[in-house]
Amino acid sequence: MSNTGVNIRVLINSLWVRLQGDGIGAVLARGAGGAFAVSVLGAVMAFGTNVLLARLMGVTQYGVYIYALTWINLLALVSKLGMDTSLLRFVAAYNAKAEWGLFRGILNHSVLYVFIVSVFIGVTVALIIWFLEEHVGLNQAKTFWIALLLLPLLSLTALRGAALRALKHIVQSGLPDSFIRPLLIATLASLTYLYTQQNLQSTQVMVFNIIGALIAFYIGTLWLLKALPIQLRHIQPVYVGREWLKVSLPLFFISGMHLILHQTDIIMIGVMLDTEQAGIYAVVSRIAGLVLFGLTAINAIVVPMISELYSTGQYQKLQKMITLAARGIFIITLVVSLSLVILGKYILGLFGDEFVIGYIALLILLAGQTINALAGSVGFLMTMTGHQNKAAQILGVSALVNIMLNVILIFNFGVIGAAIATATSTALWNILMLGYVWHQLKFNPTIFAKG
Repeated sequence: MSNTGVNIRVLINSLWVRLQGDGIGAVLARGAGGAFAVSVLGAVMAFGTNVLLARLMGVTQYGVYIYALTWINLLALVSKLGMDTSLLRFVAAYNAKAEWGLFRGILNHSVLYVFIVSVFIGVTVALIIWFLEEHVGLNQAKTFWIALLLLPLLSLTALRGAALRALKHIVQSGLPDSFIRPLLIATLASLTYLYTQQNLQSTQVMVFNIIGALIAFYIGTLWLLKALPIQLRHIQPVYVGREWLKVSLPLFFISGMHLILHQTDIIMIGVMLDTEQAGIYAVVSRIAGLVLFGLTAINAIVVPMISELYSTGQYQKLQKMITLAARGIFIITLVVSLSLVILGKYILGLFGDEFVIGYIALLILLAGQTINALAGSVGFLMTMTGHQNKAAQILGVSALVNIMLNVILIFNFGVIGAAIATATSTALWNILMLGYVWHQLKFNPTIFAKG
């Protein structure tokens, strides 16, 4: 027994030493481990917060709140102009090659552009809602107006998170928005309910969201300032706006297509059915998204490493890294998928009895998300290596298929039809991208690659 104990300690010490190294596996394990911890923590917090809000608000007010928030996420995508993904690519490359002037330039450029665009979009949409107030209803209109204050915050938060990820500060990039913000929302909602002893309104909860976002943004910004290389302090920014724009526009289109693929079903249910059904389906969609734990966590460190290794010509290391990542993603995906199949009805029931009817839709979405996870980091392999135009074409076709299927299937099958449409289009773009990466880039992002 003593020899066994000694051997275990030696093995643990050996693994610990290897994890502290600079090899591909060590860097990947540290980054993915931190991202996974934040993802799990954030998912637990988001799940708990949404269960709490659904209970404290009721299904109708919760549906109004989620519907408005879905639209704000869509508008935030437009406001970012693809600059968040550009930051991931360029900051990682500039940092690896010590191009400090360009590094500082893209930080300044992205913040200024995104802030101006987000404010302009917010004012424009506020006026449109004012004209449509009688159609959408006063409560929904008020919720939208308050939610629009989130727009610049969410857009700039995405830039801050992308810059921290590019610098491999994975935990700091996600913790403010995935943990601190929902914690503050849940705390404020609970205190208000205990004080009033009445169901919360969508407008109240949206105000809590803004307060949480402000505090989380402030904390995240302090972390970014501390993480920036010291060389940036006294360097003059260098601007290559055309180059950044040339890359950002296809990335903006890609982000738009992703949002269409992931949010159109919720919006179209709200339009074609009602906001109550949209709220139920939004919960189902978020639960199905838990399958992406592994993909999201591992991609948090994989994406900047793709840019870094590809820009410096280290192709063998790149293939080794994405193979290790794919195997980690596969294990996590398998465990989470089986857990959700078994516990799905129970989890939906935590939100309220009305939500259990979404179980079949949950199973369908799980199938699509599993294919998404098992394709590995295929999308980022294209966007981080200069093949963003082809990726945009593939996603454009898939988004068009998604919209057409949603129109047909929601009309005939309700939320189950929306789930079929989303799962089908998700599988489509992953398979098409996988074929392109395999044959054109000569990389294999799946678990079946050698090494």
